[in-house]
Amino acid sequence: MTDCVVCQELSGTIEVPGGPLYSDDLVVAIHIPPLDGGDVYLGHLLVVPQRHVADFAGLTEEEAAGVGVQVSRWSLALKQSGAERVYVATVGHSFDHLHVHLLPRWPQTPPEVPWHSVDDWPGARRATLVEASTFAEALRGASPALSDSATP
Repeated sequence: MTDCVVCQELSGTIEVPGGPLYSDDLVVAIHIPPLDGGDVYLGHLLVVPQRHVADFAGLTEEEAAGVGVQVSRWSLALKQSGAERVYVATVGHSFDHLHVHLLPRWPQTPPEVPWHSVDDWPGARRATLVEASTFAEALRGASPALSDSATP
């Protein structure tokens, strides 16, 4: 779907930092790109079904299993890269293509910052496309559990 931002990220029309972290026939994991030309929250990942589907209810069992495995694996990789916690959320309000957000809570985040604002406080780890690409490359090799994964 050409007007879907998520489909554009999957097709390469919109550049994602470091390219896909993981890709197979059913699921893709990516670092969120800077859509406004600015910076991004470092480590903000998306796990997305390849097929354009609005929500979890539309997934096949194979797609649901694939999404679940990749959410677990990339959460582990973020924790191995220093995240204290990894929040997992999907809203589906802005784009009608299921995308599961993985938001790391980095150690310097003040305790009063709520989970949904870890990327929006003044000291949040922000990164340029180049810095996020470097992080994505490091993250790709962060976990031995990922070594058996398909790659782009």
